[in-house]
Amino acid sequence: MFGWVEWSLLTLAAAFLVCAAIPKLRAYRPLFLGGFVLLLSTTLFRRRSDLFGKALASGGAGTVELPVELFGIAWWILGAWLVRSLLTLVLSRTLFPDDNQPHARRLFADLGSGLIYVIALAGIMETVIKQPISAVLATSGVLAIVLGFALQSTLGDVLSGLSINIEKSFGAGDWISLKDHVDGQVIEINWRATRIKTYANDLVIVPNSVIAKAVVTNHRSLYDPFLCALRVTVDNTVPPAAVIELLRAAAAEAPGIAPTYAPVALAHEFVGSLIAYDVFFGVVEFARADAVKSDVILRIVEACTQRRIRIGAETMDVRMVPEAAREAH
Repeated sequence: MFGWVEWSLLTLAAAFLVCAAIPKLRAYRPLFLGGFVLLLSTTLFRRRSDLFGKALASGGAGTVELPVELFGIAWWILGAWLVRSLLTLVLSRTLFPDDNQPHARRLFADLGSGLIYVIALAGIMETVIKQPISAVLATSGVLAIVLGFALQSTLGDVLSGLSINIEKSFGAGDWISLKDHVDGQVIEINWRATRIKTYANDLVIVPNSVIAKAVVTNHRSLYDPFLCALRVTVDNTVPPAAVIELLRAAAAEAPGIAPTYAPVALAHEFVGSLIAYDVFFGVVEFARADAVKSDVILRIVEACTQRRIRIGAETMDVRMVPEAAREAH
């Protein structure tokens, strides 16, 4: 007869089976079914001496009950799979609730999965195969040291990748700039490297240990537009107030300008007979900054042409007269 432990496990298994049949919990059905199978097998495994001893024994006295050992191995593997699935679910609901960084979530999930399956392997050796795990660890210690030295660079990249994802200084989808003239969008942060897609659609692969030590400029939108600056020089005979108003109005008409940041034009300095003006405007998306700046330049040139305002110094007409022509005169 079953005891109270077995009946408790069977009741919990039945509850998991009922939850798996509920339509609203369809997304978690594999977890409930896996839990049901694990609890049911645990209940039967506890009674294996009476229930399975005669049916699954492979032979007479002195023989190995191989089916029972396989049953125990399957139990540990199924339990490790359930714990790994729960870990993935917890990561998607806590650290990565918006699911906007699947590569970062996969990095943590893979590390946790490896640790879980290592624990499952130790459990299999201790409880099923009846081999002390301490002896295996002692014999593999030298091999672990050799692999540690051989994979020192790779381990540095892995740890740097974890620190990048924990700190979240930048992630997949962000536009970043490195000091080595690398500008682009982060595509993926995996175990070894960070992949960056440049404006020219080139793929730059930077090791995590290198990018973790580099000076990185993240152009992520922090609820403020990306600011651009443009310098224009105009003859000082044109009233500065009129030039400032013209520059501001021309920049405001360009598409892609952030509506929350009105363009600003300021007189900066004298440059000989010219006055240098700075135009500041916000861009909604960093990726469109160059296109918006080009459109602002076109509109400023068009407005200055209509008002007959010359941008920059006037063209000087210099003629070279040969020396023989000068002597003739």
